[in-house]
Amino acid sequence: MLVAATMAVHGFGMILTIDISRTLEHRANGTHSFLWGLGNIILASWLIMLVHLLEIAVWAAFFVITGSIPKFGTSFYFALLEYTTLGSSISLSDEWNLLEGMIAIAGLMTFAWSTGVLFTIVQSFQNRQLELIEARRERRQEILASSAHRRSGETGGQNTPGFDRLPSAIQRLRQADLVGVRFASHIFIASGTLWLLLQMGIGTNPIWAISAMIAVSDPNMHEAMATFRGRIFNTLLGCTVGLLFLVIGSSSQWKLPLAMAVTVLLSTYVVRVPAMWRQAPITAALVIASGLMHHSKEVGIEDGLMRVIEVLLGCIVGLFFTWLMSRIWPVRVAGKASGASAP
Repeated sequence: MLVAATMAVHGFGMILTIDISRTLEHRANGTHSFLWGLGNIILASWLIMLVHLLEIAVWAAFFVITGSIPKFGTSFYFALLEYTTLGSSISLSDEWNLLEGMIAIAGLMTFAWSTGVLFTIVQSFQNRQLELIEARRERRQEILASSAHRRSGETGGQNTPGFDRLPSAIQRLRQADLVGVRFASHIFIASGTLWLLLQMGIGTNPIWAISAMIAVSDPNMHEAMATFRGRIFNTLLGCTVGLLFLVIGSSSQWKLPLAMAVTVLLSTYVVRVPAMWRQAPITAALVIASGLMHHSKEVGIEDGLMRVIEVLLGCIVGLFFTWLMSRIWPVRVAGKASGASAP
């Protein structure tokens, strides 16, 4: 009798759910709106869930009436767990313990029925949306064909600016002009890696490392390698000069401009690495500024060296992901492939 009552409630509820769903479809007036159809599916899901809860209440009421479980709340919780086949720590008396399995069997049957009803509603929604997508694709192709026809001069009329821009954008996409997308993916992955290593792993601010990584990164591997070489040399030069000025003599604010000037001279006439030569005075300024800010040579040296290490790490990560992307996703940049060998 309990199984019969469960199926009766479920049958009535499923018919009502389908009827409400079809009524909403007719009220949509053939617009086939995506949000309208999605709302119809959500409402059907709520109704199906409500029907299941009513069936569980039938079993819970029986357990209370027979005195198996005194409280309805506890009885409903027990029936819910058994109905969904999760199982409950509550046990019925020997007189009614077989019902623990029977309610699970009833739940399996009603869930199968609900799946069929929901599948019918969802399939109707998906078919309508796919038809709309196909119709839009056909209209787009007609627009492209019409625009190409007008450009060829066969119609003799003026082109519509909006229609002219659409084919050109699609044509650029067909030519695989994806350098920007590829480089954006590169920056996202590399900056995320540095963030995890420094912010989440060590607990330090990764901004200097990320800045260095962006400066070194390039869609073209050759440009990235040249930038990496220049940044490494000039960073080490600026770090060395900055540490010397920080250690020698007393703490003075005049050390900062003097060290930067000396670093520029050394970078220009001694090291002679033109790429990223401005990194040398910037690094010297980082090292000296740390000492002046903390009024301590030891703290300044430690803080300055940490900034330099972060910059070097960012350069290495940037070059590594440039090389990796040139192997995984090669594109043509300025007439040559991103991973091509140097001439």
